[in-house]
Amino acid sequence: MSLSTIRFTGSSLRNVQDGLGVISDNISNVSTHGFKERLLNFENVQTKTIDGQSFSGSYLVSTGTDFSQGGLEFTDNNANMAITGNGFFAVQNASGEMFFTRTGNFNIDSESNLVDVNGNYVLSSGGGRITFPENMTSFGINPAGEILVQFANEDSVFLDQIQLADFNNPEGLTNIGSNLFTQTASSGAAIFSTALQSGSSTASSRITGGALERSNVDLSDELVDLMTLQRSYQAISRATTTSDELIDTTIGLIR
Repeated sequence: MSLSTIRFTGSSLRNVQDGLGVISDNISNVSTHGFKERLLNFENVQTKTIDGQSFSGSYLVSTGTDFSQGGLEFTDNNANMAITGNGFFAVQNASGEMFFTRTGNFNIDSESNLVDVNGNYVLSSGGGRITFPENMTSFGINPAGEILVQFANEDSVFLDQIQLADFNNPEGLTNIGSNLFTQTASSGAAIFSTALQSGSSTASSRITGGALERSNVDLSDELVDLMTLQRSYQAISRATTTSDELIDTTIGLIR
């Protein structure tokens, strides 16, 4: 096998492996609330000549994220929230690092703060933590993301409002795992607003309390990508087999 074939085979196998990793991640998160499908971007290689043999197929050139809307699933937890439309929830860890997510499976912690499943604080429209009064009897969320708390024998009282963040190029965000994203130079800086805020990119966005956004993974799309990778693997196998046969023939002639 020539050096050019070894290089072609090695890079192509890594290409297939990377693609399979993305597909595996998507399929494993088909039921994960707020998960956004990772995309495989293929390029058709019409002709590639290796050791005098021509091969064609599809090559994985990049990956991306599909931020399209997922369906809503209603829960019995008023702290759960789902965004319909543009925007991300902004959350912050104890060190002050800020992350962005579409996953709204929030809860109230032991100190009465609204937090996500990782213990990050959900931020209000003022950029601070959202802390519930201990003597409240219940609370609810309206479509603008306003939190209304109820006390015994009293009308609902406004407590705070959920902050949303949007980006000029959401596809430029970096996925750091656990459905959390960080901003980059490519995404641009976060643009903060609230749901239904006039003049903002979230003017048509709504927040539904007691609900979660489902994963937007489409299993049929994953199967199509899997078949594309399978064809790529078959092309790699043919290139390797052809090269081995040429080497065997050459050795036979020498003998």
